[in-house]
Amino acid sequence: MDRNLFLAFALSIAVMMGWMALTGPPPSQMPPEEEQHRPLDPIDGVEQSLPPTTTAVERPSPLPVTEPSRFDSPQAPVRLISIDMPLYTVELTSRGAGIASWVLKEFRETSDPDSPLIKLTTGQAPFDTALVTPFNELGLGDFSQYAFQVLSEEPAGVTFEASEADITIRKTYSFDADSYSFRVLIEVENESTASIAPRFRIDLPAHVREGSDFRELALAALEDGSTVTEQLQSLGRPGFLSSFTGDRPEPYQDFLGEIDWAGIQTTYFLSVILPDTPAQAGVRMAATEAGVSGKVQVFFAETAIPPGQSAARELRGYMGPKEMARLEALGSETVRAIDLGWSWVQPLTRFFSVFLKMLYSAIPNYGVAIIILTILVRLVTTPLTIKQMRSMERMRALSPKLKEIQAKHADDRQKQSEQTMALYKSEGVNPLGGCLPMLLQFPVFIGLFYALRSTIQLRQSPFVGWINDLSVPEELFEIPGLGLPFRVLPLVMGATMVLQQKITPVQVDPAQAKMMMTVMPIMMTFVFYQFPSGLVLYWMVSNVLAISHQLIIGRDLRAKAAS
Repeated sequence: MDRNLFLAFALSIAVMMGWMALTGPPPSQMPPEEEQHRPLDPIDGVEQSLPPTTTAVERPSPLPVTEPSRFDSPQAPVRLISIDMPLYTVELTSRGAGIASWVLKEFRETSDPDSPLIKLTTGQAPFDTALVTPFNELGLGDFSQYAFQVLSEEPAGVTFEASEADITIRKTYSFDADSYSFRVLIEVENESTASIAPRFRIDLPAHVREGSDFRELALAALEDGSTVTEQLQSLGRPGFLSSFTGDRPEPYQDFLGEIDWAGIQTTYFLSVILPDTPAQAGVRMAATEAGVSGKVQVFFAETAIPPGQSAARELRGYMGPKEMARLEALGSETVRAIDLGWSWVQPLTRFFSVFLKMLYSAIPNYGVAIIILTILVRLVTTPLTIKQMRSMERMRALSPKLKEIQAKHADDRQKQSEQTMALYKSEGVNPLGGCLPMLLQFPVFIGLFYALRSTIQLRQSPFVGWINDLSVPEELFEIPGLGLPFRVLPLVMGATMVLQQKITPVQVDPAQAKMMMTVMPIMMTFVFYQFPSGLVLYWMVSNVLAISHQLIIGRDLRAKAAS
């Protein structure tokens, strides 16, 4: 989760728990499953010679910081090769033998059917060609700028070749027709008279882009079973404390543990490289222009290639949506790129995600599905709600006696506490009875939060009227003169919180009650004003149901108490 969202959510939770504590609920990585890395199938027609394996796996050392050199020798003309697959269109360039453009056919930038298709790689500066292999360590020049020759073209693959000083580099791409995955085989042949030691580095670049799909653009990797992320906009830029300490961050960070995957991610899309030998792979996340552009560099331990021999590495890749089924099929725990929350809440997140899709299959409107899901959750947790309200009503009945104790022992806090606990014991009242049921519901609220936030099906999914995308904040109109969006759902949600607080029995003085009826709803409205409309819809409906519970169940409890 990015820092701003975490702070906002932590603030809302703190306020909600404080409110519940005064009167009487509501973010994540799955624990790594034991998984064997699937062996790679060879690309048809390509003979491979992988680096020899040894008993002790050699870990990669950090990449040196070197200035790329240029080639003086003549090169082939630059060519662009387009490959059209059912789910995407990829354009390869012979300059660097990389991917210039990757366009998703089933996803557009906005809900407008005429808006441009999503491009995960554009090939435009500073968003340079993806999957280039510089091979600077060979001392021949920067092969990311080299114009490779095209050896072969197939409907689902292309082979490029570059030769300099009796060293040949060959790159073969193979694309899957029924998924967003691909493979790239990188071969190095040494026909020179000296040994060489390539590191098979491959780059994935990124830059800050317009649109809600790229507002959380980050560089990410799975290192030693833990997900590490760096927000692109903050990578290489001084933080808040830097203005006081004078320290400036390094323009790059190295991760030298076992790397299962590394790449670029947003809330709903992922572009990753999967090393063939994670134990020999390392990652550098570098800022090419701090806060504007950067790149993920996957590299390996040096592979010694004596004269007359060759070595190769085959890497897998994925550029597509964060769909759970596709990432689970891809393997290497790429599914952990989906933000499902902390490990203890992930089973609930998965359950709610699947259940939302089931509801949508019956009622093809995710807004309605969210409302039904919220109602069902409320029904399931009704016993806890009744227990909480019963405890609150009993506490309210004891209020006069508690005030007597407070007045009688105003100068003796210890005596006051002893008398209060004695009263609770004699009346059989648990002072935490109003809080514990809500604490038990806490995982449910968090699971729903992550399910609504991580489900890609909510992206550009309309609800009613002006709410045409449940994955982003809704906007009815822009306030003239202020340039601020007017949003209905957060304001209605804030109003429901005021009403809910107003009808809830509170055991605090009037000044505190007034604060809870004004400060908390205002703060929560402010926090939720930037949340996706699907999340705000859930919270608003949950408040409305809580008010109904309070009015109906509370009335019955008071009637029974009076009889």
